[in-house]
Amino acid sequence: MTTLSSFRTHGITKFNEVLDQVDAIAEEIEINGYVVIDSGLTPEELVELRTKIDQTYEKQIEEIGGEDKLLQINDANVARHLLAYDDVFMKLATNPLVDKVVSKLMGDFYVLMSQNALINKPSNTHYQTTWHRDLNYQHFVSSKPLALSVLYCIDPFSQKTGGTYILPATHKIEKFPSDGFIKKFETVVEAPAGSVIIFDAMLFHRAGTNSSDHIRRAVNHIFTAPFILQQISFPKMLGEEKYADNNRLRRMLGYETQIPANVTEWRQHKLKKLN
Repeated sequence: MTTLSSFRTHGITKFNEVLDQVDAIAEEIEINGYVVIDSGLTPEELVELRTKIDQTYEKQIEEIGGEDKLLQINDANVARHLLAYDDVFMKLATNPLVDKVVSKLMGDFYVLMSQNALINKPSNTHYQTTWHRDLNYQHFVSSKPLALSVLYCIDPFSQKTGGTYILPATHKIEKFPSDGFIKKFETVVEAPAGSVIIFDAMLFHRAGTNSSDHIRRAVNHIFTAPFILQQISFPKMLGEEKYADNNRLRRMLGYETQIPANVTEWRQHKLKKLN
């Protein structure tokens, strides 16, 4: 009997078929819940991104009226929705390989729910060090991903720098595991700067504590099914006419999933799509 595996088997009639890099990446995410790949970012681009992340965070501190206010709401050391502040972050959101992987697992219609930079400073306890799912408060599983997290390692990820810890395959279970399971199976993801960690957003994970002498920065993207609301509206931040000549990009940024204010607006939107 001909099979798709080079390994000898018996009693098996269904096999995963991996034809290219995208298939291989998708298989790891489906089974283990995560994968680490190279982003293609150059050392020069990483230097620029570090600077832009810090600048965007400082600007957002000014907008809110001081970092003390961010501390009050447990939102310090997070720069949110960066591509609305600087176009350099659009390159991360539109990485061609990432797009192929997300499309492979979720289909062509997916939306960028959020794009946030995480700034993990030495000896500073970040709220992301607590275990969580990127779809908070959800205790169910689905046969296909409802959301994928795409985490760019702008600085090196390791146990010393406070890299991400994951509980492999926990995107397949509803409840948070026991203490014994966590102690036995928690795994820190080691990844050099320029890597991308792609994982099912329902995978339990947390940031580590940065015990190095350097800041560890990352930029996380959460791509969701279109029926999940964005964390903050990209269309409202960018303006209605932004990227008017790129329908695929506008779909990804949420222009096609805004909630109409009334019946007439909903119908006018439908009519506009016919033209």
